[in-house]
Amino acid sequence: MCNVRLATLALAGMLSACGGGGGDGGGTQPPPPAVFTSLAIAPANPDLVLRDTLQMSATPRDQNGAAMTGLPLATFERVAGSGTAVSVSGTGRVIADQTGSAQIRASLTSGGTTHTATTSATVAALGTTADVVVSGGGTSFSPDTVKIAVNGSVTWTFTSGGSSPHNVTFGTPPAGGNIGNTTTGAATRTFPTAGRFTYQCTLHAGMTGAVVVRTP
Repeated sequence: MCNVRLATLALAGMLSACGGGGGDGGGTQPPPPAVFTSLAIAPANPDLVLRDTLQMSATPRDQNGAAMTGLPLATFERVAGSGTAVSVSGTGRVIADQTGSAQIRASLTSGGTTHTATTSATVAALGTTADVVVSGGGTSFSPDTVKIAVNGSVTWTFTSGGSSPHNVTFGTPPAGGNIGNTTTGAATRTFPTAGRFTYQCTLHAGMTGAVVVRTP
């Protein structure tokens, strides 16, 4: 009987020493709570042309850089004295008003802590020409969207060098019509009216593009 009691006491001591008695010793500790540490604004340093519109976003991040949810929405503003190229609403809608640059600031307050993030927006004049590269080894137009002024022109340059051909087929063709299957060379089309002219390469699914034509 004495031996049984001694064995029981020894087992209890071993469990206590290795945390087996239900305590926290040696167990997995819960991660520390997320703390609002920084604010990330996007897109960073946007390049715009006149009359562009853009929706900014701001993401709160914790001490590990992870995005946080459940916090209030950030508010946006144009930084005073940084330029007047854009106007900015409190919800982050940006309008390109004139050529130049301006800074945009986002602010968010949560739990008595405020963090801000700033980026610079640049606005360029609406051009009269644009270039698109069509690579034979790829299945996309680069860039896939260009913006020009009314009566401006776009040149598509084909660089496949004899391999896979591509074409430029519009929903509403401009003057000069569509550009047929081509492997090497360049073709230019002029756009005398404002609008959005979408096109595709009918030989490759998903290979699409657009020309946005605006009145300066």
